[in-house]
Amino acid sequence: MAGFTRSDGLMKQRNSYRISRSAKNDSFLQIVFRFQVVNPGDLCLQLPIWRPGRYQAQHFSKNIPQIKAFAESGKELTLRKKGTSAWEMYVDEAQEIEIRYSYYAQQADAGGSVSSAEMLYINFINCLIYVHGEELKPCEVKVDLPESWQVATSLKEVNLGCWESSNYWELVDSVFLAGESISIHSWREGEYEFSAEGMGLSGLFHERILGAYQKIVAYQLSWMGHFPVKKYRFLHWIKEEAYYHGVEHLHSTMMVLGPSNRDLYDDLIGLASHEFFHVWNIATIRPKELLPYRYDQEIYFTTAWFVEGVTTYLGDWFLVASGVYSSEEYLAALLGNLKLHFERDGEARQSLIESSIDLWLDGYGKAIPGKRVSIYYKGAIVALAIDLLIRKKFNHRRSIREVMLQMNQQFGIPQQGYELADVYAVVEEVYEGSLKEFWEIWVEGNEPLELPLNELLEFVGLQIEMSDRGLLLHHLQDELNDDARIWLQGAIN
Repeated sequence: MAGFTRSDGLMKQRNSYRISRSAKNDSFLQIVFRFQVVNPGDLCLQLPIWRPGRYQAQHFSKNIPQIKAFAESGKELTLRKKGTSAWEMYVDEAQEIEIRYSYYAQQADAGGSVSSAEMLYINFINCLIYVHGEELKPCEVKVDLPESWQVATSLKEVNLGCWESSNYWELVDSVFLAGESISIHSWREGEYEFSAEGMGLSGLFHERILGAYQKIVAYQLSWMGHFPVKKYRFLHWIKEEAYYHGVEHLHSTMMVLGPSNRDLYDDLIGLASHEFFHVWNIATIRPKELLPYRYDQEIYFTTAWFVEGVTTYLGDWFLVASGVYSSEEYLAALLGNLKLHFERDGEARQSLIESSIDLWLDGYGKAIPGKRVSIYYKGAIVALAIDLLIRKKFNHRRSIREVMLQMNQQFGIPQQGYELADVYAVVEEVYEGSLKEFWEIWVEGNEPLELPLNELLEFVGLQIEMSDRGLLLHHLQDELNDDARIWLQGAIN
């Protein structure tokens, strides 16, 4: 594929990409990457081996059959394979370099990319190579599309068919969705702009779903107070086959669900609530190991349970607190999460800390029997326990909300990054007491949690029990007690 013409000197100041569908096989993307060499010598080109939201090496370079490099003169340069996702080259003078390659784009989930005659869907982190050490350099990406196609992306369009980002990290934290028809529904909440947009939404985004989105957004904004972006998009691809997957980004979430002929209401609002809270709990409040992201290596951190577990618990709780769910609907969802831990992973031997690290080893599928716990579902149980512990001690005057507000103030807003000890310290500061035994049992240990969880659930008039029918969640009284109603009411002090 021919390169694109540099129009002015700005090209030298930024890394530039051009993407089009292959004329021979529209399952492939054709990509041209241009960058300016200022300091001649050895250069390293890198494609990410993983993406935020999935702490597992996915090695996207397996989708690149061939890659070539060219000097400004047009002469082909030698590229040496350095690793599974890295290439080396030597450049003897300052000049513009062009990298040409194709990418097989047929990963149809919320973190993948798809090229077809009907649509173009790109997670840029899958397919855009960068020069190692130049992640802070501004980027532009040009995408060749039919004139009639519409686009949904959080990137800023600066010219027709050309989008830009302030650096590589912002670029690959963005999703690009294009096709003949993109539905868009927009609203404002205070000073912030929101939209729900995507493909396959015709007839789906009725008043009930849009009203729920607006309630969820309004409540979470009030609950956290500070919101780090001015505009946020809920991006969707509704498929014809059964699917459920979402990925968080700072300015958007991408959700892939289906089929469109079933009731997607519960899946949509649950996934939207979860992914939206990730704007704070990972995109802003981030473990130190992930600040900044390093895409060329596996990054082990012990707090993945806090990232996903707290978000899983609160994502569901926000549904009842915002008035989208009734109390009984929320408790049914809570039971579903409890069952996923106690019926499936209750006898697993790893701690949450060990399982946080072993995501990189085992991936997100099944591990060997009795090994790994879910950072999502056991993590959510720990978050529930923290919330109830604090509420019980302070008669609801404090809750897990104060934990998240302090985490945001201390680590999120200043972009400092936190460690496991910081999580412990913030929770104990809110609790006003040591929780050494709690951490040893719930986070660092692997003992059964039925008894300690029931001691906390009793405060809100609930109890779990393992029966022949599986895990049950009982009311200790005929009706919810006052503490349960306050907990589920979600009033913001």
